[in-house]
Amino acid sequence: MPTDPTQLSDEAQSLARVPLFKRLEPHELEKLAEEIDQVDYKAGEVIFNERDHGDALYVVEEGSVRIWVTDEDLNEVTLAELQPGQFFGELAVLDRGERSSSATAITDTHLHRLSSDDFQKFLIEHADCAIDVICEIGARMRQTNLLVSQRVSRNINREMEEKATIGQRIADKVASFGGSWTFIIIYLSFLIAWMAFNTFVLIHYGRGEGGAQFDPYPYILLNLMLSMTAALQAPIIMMSQNRAAEKDRLAAEQDFKVNLKSELMLEELIRKQRYRDAQMEQLNETLAALQETRAKK
Repeated sequence: MPTDPTQLSDEAQSLARVPLFKRLEPHELEKLAEEIDQVDYKAGEVIFNERDHGDALYVVEEGSVRIWVTDEDLNEVTLAELQPGQFFGELAVLDRGERSSSATAITDTHLHRLSSDDFQKFLIEHADCAIDVICEIGARMRQTNLLVSQRVSRNINREMEEKATIGQRIADKVASFGGSWTFIIIYLSFLIAWMAFNTFVLIHYGRGEGGAQFDPYPYILLNLMLSMTAALQAPIIMMSQNRAAEKDRLAAEQDFKVNLKSELMLEELIRKQRYRDAQMEQLNETLAALQETRAKK
């Protein structure tokens, strides 16, 4: 069996450049090269879709691959862009379940494809590589959790402010001022001054019968102004209240989405943690068996 990396086959040399297989001996690389397949995808071609059956692990040899999912608004959310040397599709291979995301070739891409059975056999035989895979999965889960959290979290106030029209901004200002003590004090002072001026000042100091009142008791002009103010202020305040209700609805919807995704992510983390614990237990047993075998030798 070859011991010099330069004597390896082209396929084995290609595998030797992949970080996942860097711990393998030359003869192990040659054996793995016989089991692994080579596949090519054109730019934009779908490698697999979300919820497809996970039947193989892929390692990027050339090109780049986009990993993405579709959110509840049917928008594509990119989770990662993988470059040469990186692998993907490991979760569905490990638990033999459905694909948790979709993969698409960004450019013309050449991939190594390792079937599910061969990959699990490879992990059992090479405990160090299995630990590397688990560490990589953990790092990706942290990145995905952060991405999902950032995407769900939105500043509702900022979004509403950016979409507000001039009329809505004016309505908010009027409603804010009309519901303050400043407005109440100013308006009450104006009413008292208006009635006092027409009742005590102009009637005593004005000329002619009844003084020079321009709005004598019962202050018909003042009542007209009050009615017009109430008539105009009411719909403006209702406009502002409608915007406040819409803001509350969006905030409640965001809270629901955040809580729902948190619950789903927690359930997924618990499931994956249990599976990783089982894998680690199996790896520990394998390592113990290997150490025992070496000790006997």
